[in-house]
Amino acid sequence: MSINDRIAELIEHLRYNENSFSKRLAVSSSAIFNIVNPKGRRSYPSGVVLDKILSIEEGDRKISAEWLMRGEGEMFLEDKERKPNEHKLYSMVEDLTAKVNRLEDEFLALKRKA
Repeated sequence: MSINDRIAELIEHLRYNENSFSKRLAVSSSAIFNIVNPKGRRSYPSGVVLDKILSIEEGDRKISAEWLMRGEGEMFLEDKERKPNEHKLYSMVEDLTAKVNRLEDEFLALKRKA
């Protein structure tokens, strides 16, 4: 199962549709469409989207980064069940988000020069 499939499964589990999930994350509906919809590009989610997904809580449970990124374990973990490695994954997602943001800024700067 791909990360796109896991995100689609999460959307269904949380009883959202693509549009309401995009509003929940404060991202464009086309971004979610292109990640999960078979008619879309099935693109890999950006670091920003991954970070926002990992911040979702259901009660006292957070989404497992290992499940989202690797398909390992359960969709949600209780606070007491969080593994030390999961904190590393959150840190990695934050680093990737920062890098993506920097690259987007550089791309826009280059585009303006052209």
